[in-house]
Amino acid sequence: MSIGPLNRIGSFPIEPYDAGQLVAATRALNRAELLGHGRTLRLRRGAPGKGPRVQVVDRESGEVMDELPPEAVLRMMNELEKSREDDR
Repeated sequence: MSIGPLNRIGSFPIEPYDAGQLVAATRALNRAELLGHGRTLRLRRGAPGKGPRVQVVDRESGEVMDELPPEAVLRMMNELEKSREDDR
């Protein structure tokens, strides 16, 4: 299974999502260790008037390494699911 780099993610259209979809995608991507063994995705509430954010966190230090918009996480999940279907 091969997942493209995060900078390619913007090319996939994504429909509006709900919080449940985002939580499920974050959990599934963490289980798949898509970002590597030492990193995890953590869902955070955004600033007032802004949507949620997903942080890429180092598991050992707790350091926030990056922050992704929810749409990027859902696109990653779509790509992971597509890859799994192709492997069947």
